[in-house]
Amino acid sequence: MQGKEVVKIQNQYFKYPQTKYMPLKDPDLSKLNARELSVIDNVLSKLADMNASQISEYSHNDVPWMTTEEGDVIDYESVFYRTTSYSVREYSEEREEEVI
Repeated sequence: MQGKEVVKIQNQYFKYPQTKYMPLKDPDLSKLNARELSVIDNVLSKLADMNASQISEYSHNDVPWMTTEEGDVIDYESVFYRTTSYSVREYSEEREEEVI
C-alpha cells in the first residue's frame, strides 16, 4: 500500500523512533453504519490524548489481555467477555427480553 494509498513518515517522539502511516485519500465511510461510526468516535475521544504507554497500560487491564498467557495469541472469543469500562456492546430491550 505504501506509495499508492499511504505514505510512511518516520520521526522521533521524545527519545523514541516513531513511524506513522498517513493516508493519501479520505476513507470511504459509506461502508460503515451509524453505530459503527459512533463506536469509532467514542474510542477516539477516550484514547486520543493518551500516549503509547498509556494505551498499552489501558489495554492490559482488559479481559482479552488478562486471560492470555504471555506470548500466546489472544483468543478471538475473549473479546465477547468484557468489563463494563471496556464494553461497547448495547442490547436492545427486545433482545434482553429474549435472553431473560
